[in-house]
Amino acid sequence: MGSTLLVIGIDEAGRGPLIGDMFVAAVGLHSNDLKVLEDAGVDDSKRLSPSLRFKLFNIIIGYSRYIFIKRFTPDVIDSNNINSLFIDALISAIKTAYALGFKPSIIYVDSTSNREKIINCLQNVVCDGTTLVVEYKADQKYIAVAAASIIAKVLRDSYISHLRGIYGDFGSGYPSDPTTIEWVEDYFRSSKALPPIVRKSWRTVKRFRGSQKSLEDYR
Repeated sequence: MGSTLLVIGIDEAGRGPLIGDMFVAAVGLHSNDLKVLEDAGVDDSKRLSPSLRFKLFNIIIGYSRYIFIKRFTPDVIDSNNINSLFIDALISAIKTAYALGFKPSIIYVDSTSNREKIINCLQNVVCDGTTLVVEYKADQKYIAVAAASIIAKVLRDSYISHLRGIYGDFGSGYPSDPTTIEWVEDYFRSSKALPPIVRKSWRTVKRFRGSQKSLEDYR
């Protein structure tokens, strides 16, 4: 099962939104399959259309030797530091790969702002024989990370679509989106509470709930 040619890429989707879960994905690929995926169009998920992401999602699934997914709901995000949650997911993804018998030659991680902390936390997790690469915008540099970004993004988008079927159109879910802000404000005004899909610890919501002023004031 294991292979010294295995390359693992790890990325997340949904770190910054006001609404919905964060998904972290790790994808393990044999190095000789990376060029195949690159030729198929695998790239940073933010550079791709939804339809192309979905097409590539299925191709990546077909070529992957290992896929790990961890999902963090808004209530978990509210109760923890989101950067620490991301690191916890990284540790789980790497430990699980080793436990299953995989021996990656390289693990690429798309870094957040706390790159040094990520490296320090993973140094004792990564086994001898595995090179750890933690870089900003790794999803634009390494096919394995781009593949992970697509897996995480498609899963999050699918779940967000499911939530829209329940709650209606709340826009993109980001605090910079006027549709999202209006939806949260209207929901709070009519229900005197916020639904479980909203991250209540986000600054926009904390300010709004504290003052009960219009969210328009904080955009």
